[in-house]
Amino acid sequence: MKKFTIISSLTVLLVIPIFFGIYTEYLLVGELELNAVLVLILGSFLLLLIGWVINSFGFNKKDIELMKNHNVVSALIGGNEIILWVFFPITMIMEELIFRYYVLSILVLTFHVERTISIFISSLVFSLYHIHTWFTFKSSKILLINISYTFILGLFNGYIFFMFGIIPCIIIHYLIALSLYYNLYRKNFRV
Repeated sequence: MKKFTIISSLTVLLVIPIFFGIYTEYLLVGELELNAVLVLILGSFLLLLIGWVINSFGFNKKDIELMKNHNVVSALIGGNEIILWVFFPITMIMEELIFRYYVLSILVLTFHVERTISIFISSLVFSLYHIHTWFTFKSSKILLINISYTFILGLFNGYIFFMFGIIPCIIIHYLIALSLYYNLYRKNFRV
């Protein structure tokens, strides 16, 4: 519970500057274009498909047994609603605020780094942040899969951030991550 208290507190602290107008250029949807909407739909579908392939072919029995200890998977197994519907979304909000809202805004608006380079840097830092999976699972394969997938998610959400703002990034991150963990649970742990 201490971990979730820290994440919740950090999320509140990250939201406060927004009320003072910090980087509000990327708070809401910009100009809505058909190409951007198509990228949103196709990219989300592609991420879900990659996740399905990873869940179907990426993990062996030992990996799956280790993944049982992941907060979301164990919450699904044990029926812990507060983790699924409160703390897990708060974690997604925190991550998107840090790695999309602040990192991308600081790089583009403060340091005038090109958007493409900023998205790459943000995605790289976001994927490296997930190195904590090594300490949880002690599995190089799970770590490599997680870092690779989060890098791709970071690239996608970086693009979405500049086209649609931070809110769709949070929603996409939450729904895709929940879908991945739910499919893992459904395939391997559902009784």
